[in-house]
Amino acid sequence: MKSRAMSRPIRSYKAPRLLFRSQRLFHGSLRCLKTPLEEYNHRVETKKLRDDGYQRKIITNLSKLHERLSTYTPPTVEIPSISSLKPKIGISGAFRSFFGKLTSSAPTTISTDENVVKGIYLYGDVGCGKTMLMDLFYSTIPPHLAKKRFHFHQFMQHLHKRSHELKTKYHADLDVIPILASEIAQEATVLCFDEFQVTDVADAMLLRRLLSMLISPHYGVVLFATSNRAPDDLYLNGIQRVSFIPCIQQIKRQTVVIYLNSPTDYRKIPRPMSSVYYYPKPGVKYMSKANQKKCKEHIEQWYEYFNKENDNKSPIVNDTLEVWGRKLVVPISSRPYVAQFTFHELCGSPLAAGDYLSLANSYHSFIVTDIPYLSIDVRDNVRRFITFLDAVYDARGRLAVTAAAPFKDLFVEPEDLAKDNYSLYKRQQDIGGEETFENDELVTKHGFDKSVAKKAAMFANDEEKFAFARALSRLSQMSTTDWLDQGTER
Repeated sequence: MKSRAMSRPIRSYKAPRLLFRSQRLFHGSLRCLKTPLEEYNHRVETKKLRDDGYQRKIITNLSKLHERLSTYTPPTVEIPSISSLKPKIGISGAFRSFFGKLTSSAPTTISTDENVVKGIYLYGDVGCGKTMLMDLFYSTIPPHLAKKRFHFHQFMQHLHKRSHELKTKYHADLDVIPILASEIAQEATVLCFDEFQVTDVADAMLLRRLLSMLISPHYGVVLFATSNRAPDDLYLNGIQRVSFIPCIQQIKRQTVVIYLNSPTDYRKIPRPMSSVYYYPKPGVKYMSKANQKKCKEHIEQWYEYFNKENDNKSPIVNDTLEVWGRKLVVPISSRPYVAQFTFHELCGSPLAAGDYLSLANSYHSFIVTDIPYLSIDVRDNVRRFITFLDAVYDARGRLAVTAAAPFKDLFVEPEDLAKDNYSLYKRQQDIGGEETFENDELVTKHGFDKSVAKKAAMFANDEEKFAFARALSRLSQMSTTDWLDQGTER
């Protein structure tokens, strides 16, 4: 049985190689893969996973999808010619160009027909094992089918970049969505999204038509998505949400929606802690000579460890990466093993998600030095750090830092922050304060501590609060020896 990718060369979809470094396609391979259940049992037997009855129920659905995919022949999808895609011309110029076409309900963009193979939409709280189940399934996808696995944020960055390339090359008002859908369908019969969420109007309007095309029978793409949100809660209260509802309905028609309600929070299972995060002991000033000496030793130790497979041990100063035609300077690095930044270099300048994704896909490990106390006054720096952590976490990158305090204590009130940003006028007193957050959604719905909910209150937006809380959880996971050992397999 031949897949589309085998029957003709893939055209036009010229994604940067680094973006897909950790992804593999198996076209026509004779390699025999396990079923999801067999793979799960193997990991339980080898002590890589603990047996979870709730997850086993999900494995049944994964096995059904795996069985259907084993005999699935996707439709042939041709990339439309440029001449067939008329530029969008109308009143209000750019506004209509952006919203008018994207919110169109033309029958050629939304199909009510159901695909012969339904995908999976798996949602649940942080830490319940959604990503692990998706990755397990991804490793067992039948080899005759092309597959791609993305962190959703990474996928959107690539879409916007590819859209910009097409409009620059052909016409600023070109309707690029049919081209994007065709290119993706040629590259991936099974498309996996981790942490599917929609918070931006530009993303929502682009996805509204794109996803509706991809998972329709005409394109035949099978979607597997994980999310912290049920489909009906996607883009909740967003601008122009009424235009996004048909996409939600399409997702519900073309996937089996599953809620993973495991009571086990795998973030909280004790793991051996490594010493990747250095901070001074109570009473020791961060800028003191004694502490600065220990910081230097910590940095040198971890740089040498992360760079141990490199024959050339000498770091490169001010190496550069090209990101969307711009030069991104990496102060100290040994590509692709390790990159080193100060916190100010990494988060104090206006870097964007695309910059952090390029870094995460270019280096296996990172050292971030001199992380100060942080407050609402530097909220933009905190947002950038969260975006950086998301990119590194999804790429399974490793992280070592020097900081003014443990991560859980770094976020303080502005009035407590001393002039040098590395010490406090007084230690924060949380006695009694956390009780006011016991009914916070981060606590009641997502299982975070009240102290985390209190610190997340610096953000007004619920999505940002959740992203902040998740970042603290991920930092804890990234400090374990399990995570460090996993990083050696990249």
